[in-house]
Amino acid sequence: MLTSMSLGSAYAKKDKLPPFKPQFGPWVTNVTETSFTVLWTTEYDALVSLEVAPGDDGSEFESAERASFVESVAGRRITGRYHRVTATGLEPGRTYRYRLVGQNVEDDSNAYGTTYGVKKTIQAKLFIVSTIDVNKDTCRFSMVNDMHHNLTKFSTLMKDVNRENCDFVVLNGDITSTSTSLDTTIRHTFEPIATQCASIPVVYSRGNHEGRGREFHRLPWMCPTPTGEFYYLFRQGPVAAIVLDAGEDKPDSSSEYSGTAVYDEYRQVQLEWLKEIVKDPAFKSAPVKICIMHIPTINDRNSWYSQKWANKYFLPILNEAGIMAMFSGHHHKHFVREKGDCGNNFPIVVNSNNERMDFATDKSGRINLKFYDVNGTLTHEYNY
Repeated sequence: MLTSMSLGSAYAKKDKLPPFKPQFGPWVTNVTETSFTVLWTTEYDALVSLEVAPGDDGSEFESAERASFVESVAGRRITGRYHRVTATGLEPGRTYRYRLVGQNVEDDSNAYGTTYGVKKTIQAKLFIVSTIDVNKDTCRFSMVNDMHHNLTKFSTLMKDVNRENCDFVVLNGDITSTSTSLDTTIRHTFEPIATQCASIPVVYSRGNHEGRGREFHRLPWMCPTPTGEFYYLFRQGPVAAIVLDAGEDKPDSSSEYSGTAVYDEYRQVQLEWLKEIVKDPAFKSAPVKICIMHIPTINDRNSWYSQKWANKYFLPILNEAGIMAMFSGHHHKHFVREKGDCGNNFPIVVNSNNERMDFATDKSGRINLKFYDVNGTLTHEYNY
């Protein structure tokens, strides 16, 4: 569990702490049929909770005592700057409202007593999120990749995305260039989509660049997944999506990694997981099966190490599992490898770093893909 240094006590000796408020966030991720997780950061250490109410019953939030959720370890609540709270016991396919509650920590140096700043603050703003509905007839998502710290381009590409036209947002790798600081990574990942990610679940697919930097190991906190890893399976309506992580793009022996890379071992563990997850009923029963991976499973003359590895080992399993399309980035240009081009039984769609991909499907299995540039112009469209 990630904790922070006690910033609250350091500030308390100089000035009175301000009311609790988020610094970055909130953002929603790891949504299931019966739960969702909300994350945010604060400038000071704080004791926080998440209040949740039905979003479709017409009631005022204050009209009843609402369910309250906290983050705790072994029976004790956690204080700190980094907050991750999961709402549980919910109903599938239902809309909920939530709000953030907290109180800044003034001094926690005494193990037998913590003092707080101003009284508990309830954030007035309400956010809306929906749990997964595997019986839903449709599925729509928007995807961007390879933003590399370009906040303006990122926010511009995503400006037309909202809850009315999108079930979840896919961040398909290299949203940042390095992970030297968790705070900086969070800012570059979620600040450009602050309006969307508070209500639209974020699906995170790690790129090779996010494995670089001294705080790379803190990224799992930022985007929790069903497996606790960067590879996992999730469902939304007719779609079952397998998210994979090809790791770094060069051999482990590359001097760029300074002896720290063990990606071959990581990919091998992932391969064994993949062999089993394609047998999962949640995957097998889905009318539409897709794969999301930053580095595509392409093997040609210009392919680098991990791309060839993924083609050799991941691709045969995905072929047999009935994957209908793969969505990738990494190459900073748009192209499609149609079925059969590199041993693939499905199209491999590579999105550029200057476009947003919008995906739509229904239980018929037909997939529509539209690509938009920073001007909102439709640049490509495919139907499968």
